[in-house]
Formats: sequence, structure tokens, C-alpha cells
Amino acid sequence: MTDPSASHAAANSLSVPVRFGWGIGSLSMSLMFNATSLLMLRYLVDFVGLGAALAGLLIGVAKVYDAVTDPLMGTISDRTRSRLGRRRPYLLTGALVSALSFVLIFHLAHFQGASYVVPLVVIALLLNATGYTIFNVPYMAMPAEMTSNYHERTSLMSYRIASIAGGQLFASVIGPMLLVAYGTGVSGHAGMSWILGGVIFAGGGLCFWMTRGAPFAAQSKSVVPMGLAAQFKTAWENRPFMLLLGIKLTHLLGLAVFISVLPFLFIRVMQVPIDYLGYFFVAQGSLMMVSQPAWVWVSRHLGKKGTYLISAGIYSLAGLSWLLVAQGEPAALILARGFVAGLGAGGLLLVGQSMLPDTMEHDYQLSGERREGILSGVYTTVEKVSFALGPAFTGLLLGAAGYIQSADASVAQPEAARLVMYLCASVIPIGSLWIGCLLLLGYDLTEQRLKAGAGK
Repeated sequence: MTDPSASHAAANSLSVPVRFGWGIGSLSMSLMFNATSLLMLRYLVDFVGLGAALAGLLIGVAKVYDAVTDPLMGTISDRTRSRLGRRRPYLLTGALVSALSFVLIFHLAHFQGASYVVPLVVIALLLNATGYTIFNVPYMAMPAEMTSNYHERTSLMSYRIASIAGGQLFASVIGPMLLVAYGTGVSGHAGMSWILGGVIFAGGGLCFWMTRGAPFAAQSKSVVPMGLAAQFKTAWENRPFMLLLGIKLTHLLGLAVFISVLPFLFIRVMQVPIDYLGYFFVAQGSLMMVSQPAWVWVSRHLGKKGTYLISAGIYSLAGLSWLLVAQGEPAALILARGFVAGLGAGGLLLVGQSMLPDTMEHDYQLSGERREGILSGVYTTVEKVSFALGPAFTGLLLGAAGYIQSADASVAQPEAARLVMYLCASVIPIGSLWIGCLLLLGYDLTEQRLKAGAGK
């Protein structure tokens, strides 16, 4: 391994500009991820005119495609040789494709009723998935190269979590505000997409520029090309990584269901305006941001496993409270629920993300090869599978329960459809989270174990 800018093995802290610069890349992907997860299913159903089951199925197909391409992108970035490093050259391209495809998605209602609207939806979704992959797979492989310090990775990830919260705020607070400002309906979604699309590209560009001085590692020997099966075999041999994948899959599957159903719950059950979503997400995002120093401290003293379990308990309180919502929910209760959820989510995301580079370092100790891109590709594949199944599952449940598609928020829904909304907002995501917590009990990649492996 060679390192053009600094020794990868150095345990010294990264500079604040480098930490901030890498972290800001998550704002772009979080913004796009949350905006599409939150708004796209209802947009495709109520404004583009697709059936709920069909819309969920198409989103799922695009995510499956995205999942298949992630390991390929990981191998490409592992094999890249550039004075900019193996990962950074892809940040700009990924940000541009992501931004343009995001704008296209929220202009699809202009083609409602056209014979080619379904193929056009598929093309837009596949382009968006491709942009996300090009950016996110190399991006997620960078921390393992930037520092080998166990706690420094947690600190670095706190910048990412803060940016994830910022992206969530843009998507769920600014997004609905822009919808209202531009006219709520078709024109509102179109106007919103141009503003948020610009932020997506700007965040990716800033990440590329500010990480120009970040340490990166080059492969000391040629990387043998690996097929999809071989890449998953590589991951399978790393037990802590496989447990982390299980934790990731169960948590994000529940989260995908929750985010997909939330606009329906607000509009059809609580019967509050769409921009009320902003109350919840501004509270959640704010607590995610400001809680990061506290969660870093807790992780140093109680360990990553203990921190994750505490966070899951806090998050579950907010999640189960969705069972109690009713028509005309007061804004104060929405805010309170958001604050509690944000506190728990801050710890869950920080620990989950900081364990990934630990498992990459463990892989290097086992193999002697820098295969961060391969593992990052497999890791993000699980993320895409979760967010393929989540909207598809939600759409199928709503369709089976007799959901009535309409842009008119006053249209009464069957009781079965309302019950699906309650379950998808509370019981299903919290149950999925605690299945992941059971898997966490077997995770044993501690700081001491990594240090012992490094000394061999």
C-alpha cells in the first residue's frame, strides 16, 4: 500500500476541514434519499396516476438494479489508479447524475396519461439509482483509508451523521415548504426539484473539493477482478461484516416502510397539511445534529454495542407512539415525537456507520488487501435491497387494503387502509429494529480486537 498524502496507519486526527468536507457529501445523498423516499411513492400514485402496487413495484425494481450495480462500482473504484485517489474521481459524476435524475423524477406528472409514462418512470428511476451508486459506493469506502484510528472513525462519522440530518431537513422541511410555495401539486413538485437538485450537486462538488488533501491508499498489487458471487464470498468470510449487514438490513427495511407511509399517515389519518411533515423532521434532524458530541462520548465510554442498544430503546419510544395519532394531531406532539426520534436516531446512525470502516480494517487484517470498495458495494447493496422492499411492501399492502388514489386529501379511505398506515408507521419498523439488535449481540469487533489484529 502506498499513500500519496499521508500514512494510512497514522493515528493522528484528521483536520476539521477534511472531516467537514467528507461529511458534507452525505448531505447530498441524504437529501435525495429522503426526498424520494418521503415524497416519491405518493407523487407517482396521486399525481403521475400509477396504481399504488405498480408504483411500489417500479421503485422496488429500480432499487434491485441499484443493488446489483453496487458491488461492480466497488470493484471499479478499488481498481482505479489516479492522482486524485481511487474514490474521489467519482464524486462529481455521481452528484451530477443524481441531481439531473432527481429533477426528471419530479417532472413525470407532466406525462400523466401518455402511453409511454411507465417506461419513462423506469428510466428516471434507473438514472437516479445509477447516480446514487456512482457517488455513494466510493464515498463510503473512503473513511477506512483516511484513518485507522478506532475512535477517530467514530468522530469522522459524526460529521456524516450531522450532514445526513441536514439532508433530511432539506428534504422534509424545505421540500414541503417549496411544494407549497410553488403551488403544492404538479408545479410544486417540479419547482421543488430544481432547488433541491441544485443542492444535491453543490454538496457533491463541495465534498470533492474539500477532500483533496485527505489521505488515501493505493493498492500495492493488482486487484483480481471479482464477480458478484466472489464479492459476496469475500464479505461472508468477514463475520463482523456479515452481522453488520444483518443489522443494516433489518433496520433500514423498517425505516423504508416508515418513510414511505408517513405522507399517507399525515394526510389521510392525521389530516394535516403536507408541510406539517416539516415539524417532525426539523425536530428529528435538529436532535440528530446536536446530539452527536454526546453520542461520541457515550460510545467512547460504553462501547459501540451498548450505545446502539440505548439508542434503539429511545427511538422505539417515538416509533410506537405513532399508534396513538389521530385526526388533527397537535403540532406540539409532532415536535415532541420528532425530538425523541432524533435523539435515538443520532446514536443508531453514528454507531452503525462507524462500525463499517472497522469491519473494513478487519478485512485488511485477514486478507492483506485493500478491498474497501468491494465491501462498500456489498454494504450499499443491502441498503438498496431494504429500500427496494420497503416501498414495494408498503404499496402492496395499501393496494390490498383498498387504498383510494386521489390528489384530493379529503377522500375517505377504507379502515383497512388506515390500519396499514398505522402498522407501517410503528409496529413494523420498530419490530425490524429489534431484530437487528438481537443480531448485534453476536458482534464482537472491539477496539482491543482490532489492535491485536494489527499487531500480528
